[in-house]
Amino acid sequence: MFQFEKIDIENILVIIALSVSLIMAIFYGLDNLAMSIVTGLLGYIGGTIKSNTTKGGETK
Repeated sequence: MFQFEKIDIENILVIIALSVSLIMAIFYGLDNLAMSIVTGLLGYIGGTIKSNTTKGGETK
């Protein structure tokens, strides 16, 4: 079974903001900016997942 953890509002806001800015950069044809945003978004998501798994998996 999969366990879903609570997601903070800060993480949701950062992911939404980066996703919206990525879509805008693609529509305006700013390829270098889009690649930078994708790199930042993937790094942020990867860091968030890694930090959540190293906390010990405590459940409340």
